[in-house]
Amino acid sequence: MKFENVVPLPHADSGLQHSIIRFNNSHIGKDKIPRRSAMLIRNTESGQWTIRYAMGNSGTLKGLTKTSVALDYDAICELGVQYGKPVSLEVKRASLIKSMHWLMTSPDLNVRLNTRFAVLGAVLGLISLVISL
Repeated sequence: MKFENVVPLPHADSGLQHSIIRFNNSHIGKDKIPRRSAMLIRNTESGQWTIRYAMGNSGTLKGLTKTSVALDYDAICELGVQYGKPVSLEVKRASLIKSMHWLMTSPDLNVRLNTRFAVLGAVLGLISLVISL
């Protein structure tokens, strides 16, 4: 899906601990975008990207139309866009590889370390399985 405008998320929804993107409710549903699914957001002009979790409009966001999305300040910095200016964003479901890459390089230290320890544990588990056979 293509989007042309970015509006700011409310302060309560902002921050790395939430990492959400809000869509107009016409985009959210069983046959459309499921809530809390990981979405890859890519700036088609610069190639910069980030991942956020999909949510609908809770009714508090004014100006969230079918061609706009709501993002927090950290996301617009990662994408290299500005609020209220025309943008060219492409949003689609994130693949497992892209999600792992984003988690491994997350600006949030807790997320980054936990993901790296999980991958290390999986690799060491596979090595011990191979050795035991």
